[in-house]
Amino acid sequence: MIDERDEDNKEAAANEPQVKKKISIPLIVGVVASLVLLVGASVVAFIFFFSDEKQMDDNLALQSEEIVVEGYHDEDEWDEGEEALGAIFPLDTFIVNISESHYIRAQIQLEFFSRDISTRFYSRVVPIRNAIISLLMAQDKEELLTPRGQENLRIDIREKVNEVLRREEVKSVYFTQYVIQ
Repeated sequence: MIDERDEDNKEAAANEPQVKKKISIPLIVGVVASLVLLVGASVVAFIFFFSDEKQMDDNLALQSEEIVVEGYHDEDEWDEGEEALGAIFPLDTFIVNISESHYIRAQIQLEFFSRDISTRFYSRVVPIRNAIISLLMAQDKEELLTPRGQENLRIDIREKVNEVLRREEVKSVYFTQYVIQ
């Protein structure tokens, strides 16, 4: 009896019309998207690997010319015996309380001996700013108002920055803004 049922099921299955399997829409979308990505990646790779090397070199040269240290190309303009400027780095403006209820607002720029600023400096900008703030807080208003006091402050800042850098890298200190109230 079991064998008869199996044979009946087989005969019924053979007599039923064959149903075609449908291809699902998400499968089609996935295949098309994969092809589009493959073609796009191929185009980008072709442009990248087979483009004109001279054009790429020109693009790199243009990018490197965008960031030029101030005074970098000035060496031909200096008279004999005249010293060229080193790289100049502007620090953010300092506003610091000093003696009693007064404050100083100073914008400081550092000139380096070389025409390039070392990576050592960039990694120590925060300790340098902290050292300058501490130095400014210890100043007396009356002394900072005199030309001699201002010159002493420049020297102290240069020494403090070089101390933080652990090298003699800063040549001069310039004030581009100096207000005491």
